Amino acid sequence: MGEKDPISRRDMLRSRLGLGLAQSIGYAMGQAVGARKHLLHSIHEPDPASPPAPEFAVFLRPPGAVDEISFSAQCTKCDACIEACPPRTLVPMTGVFGKAFETPVIDPNLGGCTMCEDRPCASACALDGADIIDSLLPMKMGHAIVHRSSCRSRIDEECTLCIDVCPVEDAIAHDWRKIAVVGQDKCTGCGLCVSSCPVEPSAISIIPLKDRPPKSVQLDHDQNGQGPLPD
Repeated sequence: MGEKDPISRRDMLRSRLGLGLAQSIGYAMGQAVGARKHLLHSIHEPDPASPPAPEFAVFLRPPGAVDEISFSAQCTKCDACIEACPPRTLVPMTGVFGKAFETPVIDPNLGGCTMCEDRPCASACALDGADIIDSLLPMKMGHAIVHRSSCRSRIDEECTLCIDVCPVEDAIAHDWRKIAVVGQDKCTGCGLCVSSCPVEPSAISIIPLKDRPPKSVQLDHDQNGQGPLPD
């Protein structure tokens, strides 16, 4: 059996250099393939969804106020509704910028809205020509929330002032701890409970109605309800 030819040092060096070169080429090719896949993936991959647009602010408006955008845009700031408000709880809004500045809002700390049946604020708005307080829309303005950690009523000390002054039956009641709880579906957000609260600052806040409806369509109908009367 013949002996194998000895491998010279030069051949071994060449072999190692060739192997290293092959590995380098392979690594480079792998990197190129990976970069190509990443590029193709980035081309076909849809852009991430944009963050949701910030919601516009809503304020505690008179009962029957139309949607916030229309109200702020169309209000003439004539103060007719403010002057017509019997409890004087409507005030021009300050501390804001843009079209909402000096538009009428309810200040619950002044007593809240008494929800007059004849809607004098709506009538005044219509007479002035703005007509953005619709007497046919519901009186719901928002809903109250009770800050339980601030509520004075406890098991050992019961306070019923907010319950006593609420004009809507069962809109606010005591829970088992004697703390006031608001039924948001019944609460109108009138704010009478806010001014009645003996805690300073009040343990009750009003969250304005977010989605107020647009102005209702009003048509003159005949007595049989068959449609608008002819001119």
